[in-house]
Amino acid sequence: MTSTSDHEVSLEQFRIMAELAGLGMTQQELEELKPLYDLYLPYINQLHSLDLGAEEIALSFHPDWTS
Repeated sequence: MTSTSDHEVSLEQFRIMAELAGLGMTQQELEELKPLYDLYLPYINQLHSLDLGAEEIALSFHPDWTS
């Protein structure tokens, strides 16, 4: 999908993405959510541009870990 700029997609593109994800959103819901999508898109692009090489990210949870 082509974006209208580096940090924004059109409302129509956003509607198509939501439809393909199976979200079943109304036009009003799309219009309310899109500004938040536009706000976070540059940060998501930064994360996607990281070259982690062969590294893997893992999360460990220790329930007995004291604070």
